[in-house]
Formats: sequence, C-alpha cells, structure tokens
Amino acid sequence: MSIGGKRRAASPKLRAQRFPPIDTRPLRYRVPMRVASLVLCLLIAACSGSSNPADAPEPKAPASPPGAEDIGFAPVAPIRVDAAEHLDGAVDALIETLQTLVSKQTDPAKWQEDAAIHFWRLQNRLERRVLSSEQEATVTAAMDALAVAHPEAREYIEHRKWMVQNLGIGKVAPEIVGKDFDNVEFKLSDSRGKVTVVVFTGEWCGPCRSEYPYQRLMLELYQDKPFALLGVNSDADLDVAKTGKIDSRLPYRSWWDGYAEKNTSGPIATAWGVTGWPTMYLLDKAGVIRFAGLRHEDLLKAVSQLMAEKDPA
Repeated sequence: MSIGGKRRAASPKLRAQRFPPIDTRPLRYRVPMRVASLVLCLLIAACSGSSNPADAPEPKAPASPPGAEDIGFAPVAPIRVDAAEHLDGAVDALIETLQTLVSKQTDPAKWQEDAAIHFWRLQNRLERRVLSSEQEATVTAAMDALAVAHPEAREYIEHRKWMVQNLGIGKVAPEIVGKDFDNVEFKLSDSRGKVTVVVFTGEWCGPCRSEYPYQRLMLELYQDKPFALLGVNSDADLDVAKTGKIDSRLPYRSWWDGYAEKNTSGPIATAWGVTGWPTMYLLDKAGVIRFAGLRHEDLLKAVSQLMAEKDPA
C-alpha cells in the first residue's frame, strides 16, 4: 500500500514493462485462456464458502516478523468473508492502544499530525468486523474525550468519528458526487441495484496497479450482470489517468480526484479519510458496505459471494 505521493514519469522502456502488450493473437487462441481465467475465478469463489460466524473460530492476527517496527497496534486480523462481529475486549484494547499512542505527543502544534497515522490504523482494524451499536458508542465516546483534551484538533477528531459512524461494515456508503475523466458528473448512488467495488487508486501507486489483472477479470466475468467497478483516481495529471486506463484495458468509470494541490488530498479521498492506497470498499446492491480493505483473490471471493446473494423479496 502506498501512503500518498506522486509518481515520476516513467521511461518508454519501463512503461512497456509495466503494462502487458495488447493480445493480438487470433481469437481461437485467446478464448481458451479467457475461459481458463473465468474457471479459475469460479473455483476460487467456490472454495471460499463462508461459515456461520457463530461456528467459525476467532482468527488470530499474524505475529509481527522479527525486527518489525513496533506500531503499538496488533497486526491487522485476517480477512473474513462473513459478517463476524468484534469482541468487546478487542474493541476496548484498540481504544486503549489509540489513547496510549496519541498521548506520547505533548506539543499541541504537532499532535494532530502525529496522531493521524494512529487513527488510520485504528480505522483499518475496526473495518475488519462489524461494530455493534454499543461498541460504536464506546469508540465515539473515546474520541469525544480526545476532542475535549485536544481542542486544537477537534475538527479532525470529529471527522474520524464520522468515519466510524458512516464507513463501517453494515453502513450505507456515503454519497460520492464528482466528475469523470470527461468532465461529466455522476454519483455513487447511480450504481444502486448493483454489487459495487469502490477503489481509491492512481497510476502513481504500484500496489494499485497490482490490482489491475483482478479488475480486468471482474469486468469480464460480470460484464452482463448487475456489477459496477468505480474508481476514485488520484493522479495529478488527468492525461496520465486516462492513458493508464486505456493501456491497461480497464474501461470502468472513475471520478478524477487528483486536481487538489496535493493530488492524494482531493475532496473525495479527504471525505472518506483515505490515507493508504489502494483503499477499497465493496457494497451490496442496497449500497451497504459489506467489506473493506479486500485485495486480490480476497476481493474476487467477496464479489462472487455478493453476486450470488438473492435479491430481497
């Protein structure tokens, strides 16, 4: 995952290495590979059968490798494809960790800047599971206390509290309104009725580009089904964003959000509190956030799961 920034212009040689050449073989040679890709995706999804949360064991977060930086928080728990809830003790531990970490900075002028990475890590961990209403109230009460203790950062803390209340699993995704690469306005709610992947991405971001093969596969597999892949692009140069999608054969619609003074701080990314790239949210047909932070095969599995769900009567 990349944390903000811009990418230097690549040489033609490097550009050729980054994007695979367009397949110009006759169709009879390409079709078997395409079918094989689809079969692989279906097999992955079939092997991902989620169990009842009540029957599934509590997953343990992986141990930090020797010599790894001590960030205070325990490692992020493994992705689950069911709607498991947080344990009360785990939520309490996250809050305690946040309070301990942000207390180390005693200079009010530096507090918010130093606290930002800790709030971001807290959000990553909260988004792994469902917060009960009582747990959410506990988290927001702790943030209210921090806002009282740090009035200079009240606006920032209020926004982080808003994220807990609106970007968690089980919440209806906040509306996004912006303009695409052709300066045409569209909204996130336009995709209501479709399983929707929202990806915060950019050509400058290497981890973002690693998602491209999976995105192509999803577009191909669900091209005639109620599915949408929407991007929030953070490239500072609109032409770079356009060319990248053409070269990568990714025709999905994107909002251009990279026109701010700092390209990764556009209005959409700022509203959603995006710090690490790529950031992904998976919404069901009702626009409810069902998964966050999924990557690669995990995203394929979760999309397959939601596509197989029956529409409510």
